[in-house]
Amino acid sequence: MEDATLEREQGTGERRAAVTRLELVVKGIPVSSQAEGRTNLKRWKERVAQAARDAIKEEDELYGECRGILVYFYFGSTDLDVDNIIKPVSDALNGIAYYDDKIVSEWIARKTDLGRTEIVDPPAVLAEHLARWMAAEQPFIYVCVVDEPPNHMELPK
Repeated sequence: MEDATLEREQGTGERRAAVTRLELVVKGIPVSSQAEGRTNLKRWKERVAQAARDAIKEEDELYGECRGILVYFYFGSTDLDVDNIIKPVSDALNGIAYYDDKIVSEWIARKTDLGRTEIVDPPAVLAEHLARWMAAEQPFIYVCVVDEPPNHMELPK
């Protein structure tokens, strides 16, 4: 996770905290919040939680309004509903990335077929896995949580 160091606000001379970001990737097919086998759901949440613990320093836990991005990368086809992928991931990050998932005011989520899509300029955490997992056609999720709230005056585009 990026440190919350101070930086100069452009043009104002004022200092503000840099945006804190948690980025992680988790190999495998996400388990839906609607999954019948609760054991699989519990294991999936544990994998996401461990990936978050590996990526974060305790002092970087978020306490203010934040937003998240989740992309499920797969090959060919998927029966998963994107809305059912978010809840287990959000729950798994609870108490690790943020003190309570009620402070997450926005999740942007999507599914992307890597068999038909070329990823241009991926974030470093994603780039280090991308070529290997694409060659193996290994599905995975990319998650980014940012301590910057969305602009509530404007709808997402």
